[in-house]
Amino acid sequence: MDGNIHYDRYRRTGGSMKSKWKKIGVVGVDSGTLMITDPCYATNDGWTDKDYDKEVMNTCHKKYHQVKYNLGHTGKAVIFSSGLGDGVYDVFAKIEKIGD
Repeated sequence: MDGNIHYDRYRRTGGSMKSKWKKIGVVGVDSGTLMITDPCYATNDGWTDKDYDKEVMNTCHKKYHQVKYNLGHTGKAVIFSSGLGDGVYDVFAKIEKIGD
């Protein structure tokens, strides 16, 4: 959810917004990068080896990179540096309770 939506709900309800970080798993890294996307976009949206080279290999020197849909708008994925290279990393999510 968008951060503004969280804030608006908090403000409208007058409730409290509590959050905590929770470990939700681990992920292996072999490219020095990670990607957040809807899995259907990685398999059913026409990704080719050329797309992989363009979006991952040619941008791996950046700290993060926004991947656009084929029509040019943002939101398909975000690719970012793992920070410390290859390995196995813990994955944490910020879990928020909104309202009362």
